[in-house]
Order: sequence, then C-alpha cells, then structure tokens
Amino acid sequence: MNKLYFFVLALFCSSSVLHAQEAAQFSLKEAIWYAQANHSDVQKARLDVASAKAQVKEFSSIGLPQVNGGIDYSYYVHLPTQLIPNDAFTFDLPPPIGPLPEPEPGYSTTQFGTRQNLTFALNANWLAFDGSYFVGLKASKGFAELTKRQADLTIYQLKDVITKAYLTVLISEENRKVLNKNIANLQTITKETQAFYDNGLVEQLDVDRLNLSLANLQTELDALNRQVDVAYNILKFQMYHNLEDEIQLTDELDDLLVEPTETELTGDINTSNRIESDVLKQNIDLNELNTKRFLMGYTPSLSVFATHQQALQRDDLFDGDAPGFYPTTIVGLKLNVPIFDGFKKAAQIEQSKLDVLRFKYELQDFERAATLQVINARAVYQNAKLRLASQDKNLELAERIMETTRIKYKEGVGSSVEMTQAEQELYRTQANRLNSLYDLMVAKADLDKALGN
Repeated sequence: MNKLYFFVLALFCSSSVLHAQEAAQFSLKEAIWYAQANHSDVQKARLDVASAKAQVKEFSSIGLPQVNGGIDYSYYVHLPTQLIPNDAFTFDLPPPIGPLPEPEPGYSTTQFGTRQNLTFALNANWLAFDGSYFVGLKASKGFAELTKRQADLTIYQLKDVITKAYLTVLISEENRKVLNKNIANLQTITKETQAFYDNGLVEQLDVDRLNLSLANLQTELDALNRQVDVAYNILKFQMYHNLEDEIQLTDELDDLLVEPTETELTGDINTSNRIESDVLKQNIDLNELNTKRFLMGYTPSLSVFATHQQALQRDDLFDGDAPGFYPTTIVGLKLNVPIFDGFKKAAQIEQSKLDVLRFKYELQDFERAATLQVINARAVYQNAKLRLASQDKNLELAERIMETTRIKYKEGVGSSVEMTQAEQELYRTQANRLNSLYDLMVAKADLDKALGN
C-alpha cells in the first residue's frame, strides 16, 4: 500500500471519529480500503510478510562475522593432584659422586597450578565460502517475495468478497424502494376504489381485493426490511466493521454498472495477469533454487576463525606482585570437504526436482482453469446483459399494461380481477428485473476477477 492510501484511510478514520454520532458513509472503494486495513486475514498476511523479512535477515547473518566474548573464572577448592613414579627422574651422577641410591618403589604426589584462574576470551568466526549459503540466501529473498504475493492475493480476494456484499445491500435497498413505490401506488388506488364503493360504483369485493394486496405488500416489506438488515450486517462483518454501528452506502447501482471493454470481452486471454500465477511461478523458482542448494552441498566450504585470550593465574587474585595476564592468540582456516553422506543429498535433490515438477503441473492446471473461468465469465456476462435488456422491455410493458388496466377500471370498463392480475404481473416483472440487474453486476465482478483486473 502506498503512502497516499494510508493518508486517505487515516483522514477517513479521523473523520469517522469526529462524527461518531453519525452513520459512517462508505463508497465501494472506501469499503474495500476499510476491509483491507482492518480484516484479520489481511493483518495476518502482513505479519507473515514481516516474519519472512525477519527470516531473510536471520539467514543473512550466517555469512557475516560472528564475534563472541566471554569471561571464565575458576576457583580450585582442591588443586588437582598428579601421581609421579618415584623412578621417573633417576640418573647417574659423574664421579666422584657416582650413582645415587635406588628410589623406593611407588609414586609420589604433587599439585600444579593456582587456586584462582581468570580468563578473558574473544572468539571470531567467518564463513568465507559456502555455495549452499549463497544459494540459500537467494532462496530466502525469494520466499519473502512469495509471502508478499500471497498477501496481495489475500487482499485481492477480499476485494471480490466486499464488492459482492456491497452489491447485495444496494440491490436490497433498490428492491425496498420499488416495494415502497408499489405500496404508495396501491394505497392511492385503494382510496379511489373506496370512494367508488361509497358512491355505489363498485362492489365490496373490489375493495377487499385491494386491501388484501396492500396487506401482502406490507408483509413483504417487513420481511424485506429484515433482509436489508441482514445484508448490512454481512457487509459490516466482511469489512471487519463494528456490527453495532450503522453505515451508509454512498454509491448507487448505476455508478457501479460499468461496461467491460471490447478487449475484456473478446481479447486474448492472458493468465499471467492473475496473482495466483505469480505465486505458482515463484514456488517453481524456489524449488529450483532448493535443488541448486542441495547440489552446492557437494562443494567444499571454507571458514576463518580467530581466538584471543588473556589468562590470569594466582592464588590471591588481587596480589599485585604475582604474575599478570598471559595472552594466547590463535588464527586459522577450516576447510570442510564433503566425501560421503550416505546418499542423503542425492535423495534431497531428487525430492526437490519432484516438487518442481509438481508445481509445474499445478501451474498448467491453473492456466487451464483460469482460461475456462474467463470464457465462462464472458458468456455469463453476455447472457446476463441480454436478460437485463429483456427484463427492461418486460418492465416497460408491464407498467404500460398496469396503467391501461387502471384507466379502464376507473372508467368502469375493467374489472378488479384484471387489476389484480396486472398488479401481480408488474411485481413479478420488477423482481425479475432486479434479479437480472444483480446477476449482471456479479457477472461483471466475476469477469474482473477472472481477468485479474
């Protein structure tokens, strides 16, 4: 996410806090941004990205010099005792002293060292060359990039979920508007019919039919109000918004009904636009690097080491007249040459090659499935577009029939049965038109997803 995105999000959130008493307003883009900033799946994906970056740093540290310091203090309560054979130092002296007497058989004891020993040490190691390390470092960076793309995939999938939940709310609201309009129209007709009845122009049956229709519409409206509340709750849940707070949607259906381009409908299919394709390709690259890393395990590795110590040995640690520190410094090289590992690396190489083949097959399967998704999404969109155009004509016809039937009824040349039939047909056509509109907008969202837009 760029800095502008976070600035807009921060501005939006601060505005929501300042106007906490009002319902938060969301366009579709703002709803998607809000979800991408707050949804737990996105947060966990970002944690995975941060963790992968930390793992790259951890692996990189293997090739950097490693320096350790330490202090070692020892106090000998009992000094180590050594046994020395009595005849270990027998020798003949020259004349006139002559040979010494034979020593008694057995051993003599002696003790060496001081009771207190203090050592300061500094050790350094550096991996000068290891082919496996350099390949592994490249692989760790590739893994971090793979984790980032997987996080992008999570964000991308969340966009589709929010879009469809947002559309569901808009369709439900539109359905409620139509139903309220129908109720208002029917109330007007009912009042007119009641007036006709009062003047003896129609029967009670005509009034009863209209009242029954009005009661049915009111019952349908009550059920629809609950459905609208459910649609809002689902949208808030998907956005990770507080379920108890109210929200308002600022986009209209017409604002979101965008025609796809000719290229999107008939152009060549390029599955490489899909994030899933990038993820699979990176898995292939990582497993190929893994194979190379195991192969580099057959090459020698070289490391450099150095050690410096300062040792103090005294019976009284604070005796200034006793000998001071004695230094010891060692530098060297260590060459490790692999000779035979029981065919371990050969088995690892074989496994990694099989993993590469498996991911290549998965990429082929995805490309075939993604191509089919685009083909089907295009067909579904075209069909939905034709159905909506047909339902628009049907609605226009149903409204004209309803108006004509109403005029005939008012003029006394039509029956209440005709009115009821025209009314029911209009309601069915309105519902079919709204369903077709919803199907078209969902088909457009599915087409965008299939194309990787």
